[in-house]
Amino acid sequence: MKNQPFIVPLSGLMSGIISAGFMPSISSSVGILFLCFSYLILVLSFRFRKIFIFSLFLVFLSVGFVSANSKNREYPLHPHFLNGNHLIKLKIDDTYKPSEKFKKFKAEIVSVDTVSVSENYALLYWKKQNPDLFPGDEIRVYSNLNLTQKTLNPYQFDYAKYLKRQGIGYVIFTDSVYYKEKTGKSFFHQTAEFKREIYQKLITHGYSKQSADIIGAMLLGDRNEMDKDVEEQYRKTGVVHILSISGLHVMMVYGIFLLVFYPLIFLPKGKFVRIFASLILIWAYSFFVGLQPPVVRSALMISVFHLTLAFHRKPNIYHTLAVSAFILLLVNPGWLFDVGFQLSFSAVFFIVWLMPAFTKLFHPKSKSAKIVTGFVGTSISAQLGTFPISVYYFHQTSGLFLAGNVVMIMASNFMIAGGMLSVALAMFNLFPEKWVWVFNSFIKLCNDYIQWLSGFDSLIFEGISFNLSEVFLILMLIILLRFVLLKPKFRYLVLSLSILLVFEVQRIFIDKKLVHKKEVIIFHQNRNSIIGIRNGNGMDVFMMNPDDSVKVKNYILKPYTIHEKIKRMNLFAMKDPVHSYYYKSNGILWWENQKIGIAGKGFHGKIPKVDYLLIQNNAKINPASVPESVKIIVDGSNYPGYLKDSQRNAWITRESGAFIIGSPSIPR
Repeated sequence: MKNQPFIVPLSGLMSGIISAGFMPSISSSVGILFLCFSYLILVLSFRFRKIFIFSLFLVFLSVGFVSANSKNREYPLHPHFLNGNHLIKLKIDDTYKPSEKFKKFKAEIVSVDTVSVSENYALLYWKKQNPDLFPGDEIRVYSNLNLTQKTLNPYQFDYAKYLKRQGIGYVIFTDSVYYKEKTGKSFFHQTAEFKREIYQKLITHGYSKQSADIIGAMLLGDRNEMDKDVEEQYRKTGVVHILSISGLHVMMVYGIFLLVFYPLIFLPKGKFVRIFASLILIWAYSFFVGLQPPVVRSALMISVFHLTLAFHRKPNIYHTLAVSAFILLLVNPGWLFDVGFQLSFSAVFFIVWLMPAFTKLFHPKSKSAKIVTGFVGTSISAQLGTFPISVYYFHQTSGLFLAGNVVMIMASNFMIAGGMLSVALAMFNLFPEKWVWVFNSFIKLCNDYIQWLSGFDSLIFEGISFNLSEVFLILMLIILLRFVLLKPKFRYLVLSLSILLVFEVQRIFIDKKLVHKKEVIIFHQNRNSIIGIRNGNGMDVFMMNPDDSVKVKNYILKPYTIHEKIKRMNLFAMKDPVHSYYYKSNGILWWENQKIGIAGKGFHGKIPKVDYLLIQNNAKINPASVPESVKIIVDGSNYPGYLKDSQRNAWITRESGAFIIGSPSIPR
């Protein structure tokens, strides 16, 4: 506690934020009453020191709970506004990564028709042909206002939940009809315009798109124009962090500032002035790139660390890390669930945690050997620390990370320094041909290396799945690794083996359960019909529109196959007959003694005796003619309003999500 005074407050704050996520319906007042009751029990049960620690924990648990609840509080618009088109006034708040056809913005809803609203945000899909928008711009659009779409298929990324943590509850798609009412004048508006102007200047005056993309990603905090193939190659080789502004980049930028201000050390109190001036610039840079969590974390850590040195105090990196996380979560509790936040703090913690073990193992003596050991140890420590989190979110890891990092971290020093020089020259409209050629050639060389490295497919491991309990077990193992290497005692070895055994037993139990699982899934996709027939580790998939097969595989089937450990998958056209462990014809699916009728476009026949009826392509069926014992399923190939006004109950995948029929012989 003496060396880490922020650990208890931080633990309480994080616990409160997580509790609010699990209990959103409980009001803050009820939560505080519960905590007060818990506190009284603690006072009666423990001594003063323990009372103080628990009091501190409970106070910040309350702070986290209340702040997270207030952050997630919703002020829904009147349902009337969700019907038909309305004249909507929007104020642009932030820019998001674009899709194939649309630019995307977080926009505050100022008014709908003539009614002013507050505390509501929408995700604005803005046609790419339309002019750019920047924070602070106010526009009016005539459009439909929709709620964010919830997840409709098993294991798909919950985009609605992600948007909710950003405060976004609605979606607006715009056509080319709009009116720009006001141009923003805020600092963030000016910086966004500046970034766009610099990017366009670089492209116009000889910089390759690859070079401009790298400068935009590594220095300007803008990956919106990054080529998807290049980004995927960086991801496969385990060096995608190079393409986003992370703590590594901030440290490099800070190092450049220190180098620029080096002459100040010859002045009275010059060392302090040098650090203070560099810190001012690094915070200005943090605001310039939009206060992204990894950037703020790094700026905070640099500030705390160097100010501690300036005041002749002994720095403690764990304390610095805890202070940084505490301040960030006080400002925005939602950052706790941000992937960048988690990866950033995990990487730094495990670098500091595991490096003493690497130093002891290799104990280099020469200066060059120490540099190499430090570099390799840092890369491995960061990779180990982020491995379970990366797999949990992205389901892949790379055995190429060391080869990628060895080259690219050294190269990124020139990328950042060269990028800063390029931006500075562009500001004065200077574009020296030789320099542009050198920078373009260097970026091309780096990208070619990454492209070559990503060709080693056997070292890229995809389709891995961890659940939350497995993530925590692996993190515990990595934490114990330090004790095993530094102090190889029997109890540490036994504890590590015990955790590993629990991990393996859990995996075996889940695998055994999945290998016997049987089910039929009616997936949802707009303007398509998809049926999956799963038998253990294999699955047959029938699809109405084969042209959508790539999207279906990547966004609908892939999440399911990864989490459910499907090893074999066969694709068929919807009309294909199959006679296997099930029987499927054009109009019926007979599976596990259950009959599923399939009524498609042009269906005029009599409804057969079935257990389920799947309706496709707006088939003309009178719902009243379907027996009550038959469950009606309306998939995404039908119009949005199909059977919506019918008195007959039906499962509509557009609203309720995928429909799953489990095997009656196997309990689900």
